[in-house]
Amino acid sequence: MNKSFLSLLIAVLFGAVALATPSLGRGATFHDGDYVRIGVPNLPQAVAFFRDVLDCQPVNPMSAEGARQSRLMVCDSDSIVEIFDNHGVVSPSSARPTGSRDEPVRFVSNDVRNADRWLRNAGVRVIGPPHTLSSGPDAGQTVVDFVSPWGLRLQLVSWGSNVATAGP
Repeated sequence: MNKSFLSLLIAVLFGAVALATPSLGRGATFHDGDYVRIGVPNLPQAVAFFRDVLDCQPVNPMSAEGARQSRLMVCDSDSIVEIFDNHGVVSPSSARPTGSRDEPVRFVSNDVRNADRWLRNAGVRVIGPPHTLSSGPDAGQTVVDFVSPWGLRLQLVSWGSNVATAGP
């Protein structure tokens, strides 16, 4: 069976289980959807970051040696991140399928201020203090900006009535 098809099947099955399981509210979940694909220069480092800092859990085993490596991870109730090794890939669009490399990957959290302290204590580079958005669709939400060890911009957005995704 094709390895990428098997990985997709596993992701769908885990996604279905995650949707049926009540959220504990301790992990991050995506703000604008339930799947994101992120290219990283160091796959083991990225897996450790998503597992240890964002409480995402690996779904599939590491890819076979020699093949382009990737890892599926489930973050909280219904969010799946596919982390793939893009070391040596020159295409600027390979790291983020959303198009803009300046756009952060957004997660929602039910306690952004506590998450800010957690990130700082974990040694994550946090950019400024948590702040409240004053305009746009997320006006009134509290946000904390932070950066992964390989330079990917990330955001935690407070879980509130203005957030379009379902939550705990």
